[in-house]
Amino acid sequence: MSKNVSMNIRVDESTRLEAEGIFEQLGLTMSGAINMFLKQVVREKAVPLSMELDPMFTSRTVQEDMEEARRMRAEGVGGVDADDLAAQMDAIIARAEARL
Repeated sequence: MSKNVSMNIRVDESTRLEAEGIFEQLGLTMSGAINMFLKQVVREKAVPLSMELDPMFTSRTVQEDMEEARRMRAEGVGGVDADDLAAQMDAIIARAEARL
């Protein structure tokens, strides 16, 4: 069994923070993402790896969708047709559930 070693790398703060945010959305840690990258480099003997977030899912977070659904519920119908409001809420909830 191979031994794990620690590595120190230098990267500017804004790049680190932005990368951590993307990895979090992909369900990865910084360490996990770097390990994936290094293992794939070794396997392919090249610099590989193309992981992308779907732009449709990066504009809003699940939390934002759920907060919007709660806000719409709390505000009530407010002059909007109840069926239209229910359809809008269903769409918001479906988008949020699709990302869970």
